[in-house]
Amino acid sequence: MGIREIRETTESCKHCFMCRHACPTFLTTKLDSHTPRGYALLLSEIDHGLQSWTASIVERFYQCSQCGLCKEDCAYHWAEDEVVRNAREEIVGKGLAPQRVQERAAAITTDHCLYGGKGEEWAPESVPPGKKGAEVLYYAGCSTHHSHPKIMQAVDRIMGKMGVDWTMMRDERCCGVPLFDLGYTQEARAASGELVEKINELQPKMLLTGCAHCYRAFKELYPLWGVPLTKSIQILHTSQYLERQLSKGRLKIKANKKVSRVTYHDPCQLGRKMKEFDAPRKLIQAIAGSPPLELFHPRENAECCGAGSSMFLTDAQLVRRIARRRMEGMRETDSHVLITACQNCKTGFESALPLDGFDAQVLDIMELVSMVL
Repeated sequence: MGIREIRETTESCKHCFMCRHACPTFLTTKLDSHTPRGYALLLSEIDHGLQSWTASIVERFYQCSQCGLCKEDCAYHWAEDEVVRNAREEIVGKGLAPQRVQERAAAITTDHCLYGGKGEEWAPESVPPGKKGAEVLYYAGCSTHHSHPKIMQAVDRIMGKMGVDWTMMRDERCCGVPLFDLGYTQEARAASGELVEKINELQPKMLLTGCAHCYRAFKELYPLWGVPLTKSIQILHTSQYLERQLSKGRLKIKANKKVSRVTYHDPCQLGRKMKEFDAPRKLIQAIAGSPPLELFHPRENAECCGAGSSMFLTDAQLVRRIARRRMEGMRETDSHVLITACQNCKTGFESALPLDGFDAQVLDIMELVSMVL
């Protein structure tokens, strides 16, 4: 079923309320206009000429993390998150995107980074950047470069311990997914084409990224956009790569008694959208000696941290509230360490700290592995 067909069949949404129980934005704000049902009804009114794109309606459509959880509880399994993205494309086309959204898009198209610059640039001393034909090309992503250099340092240490022939790009560019999520579809495809050209020039055997959004872009979206990577390049998320190296004996981890009662959060892009649930859990089990504790609604039903769709930059206050609600589930597990496998999730969760009367630490899966080597 296409987007237009979905928009034309939203009459059914008048009689169904299931998605409101899944939507992390609604569960935080309690506003029906934040639910997929609310979006569908607004679009129906706009399509029938009963409503126009007002500033307040546009605002609502940029307060969705596009996590896709609503689809899990939808009787029709409609791609509601894609309908929201399609509506944003319409908003952009009409020149109605909010100023803060326009600024993010301009930052990527001008500076090739979601932040308008990568902040304090970090590069490993042990490997030459831009090396051709390396076993692994590690793609960090905008948020890792800008906000989480410790993740890159963890990658450097792990790769060194395993003796991997690896490299990073010079002047790494944004993958384009933030542009796509915000409704700038053509600009996203242009950005992806430029990046693919640079990656293909390096001819790595494997492209490795710890960003769940970038992983989905390389694996799923780029082929759909007609800008695929060279077929010989294998694409893996860092958790998948390390789990495979662990099973081969190349990555050597011993159970660490100091790591216990660890909770794992499934990133929406890596888990629900790309169906990778087990690799991070296997790594955590190898380290802790037991499976990670599960937050309420794990795996494909995991609630979003709120940081998807670049909301951690376009609506940081709302993300903080959504992330805080998700982290409250740690109290039930009596865990004080939250592991995730996406730097955007880490950004969202760290923005919610500290929790009232509850100390917690947020780590990327690469940071956890590096700690116990």
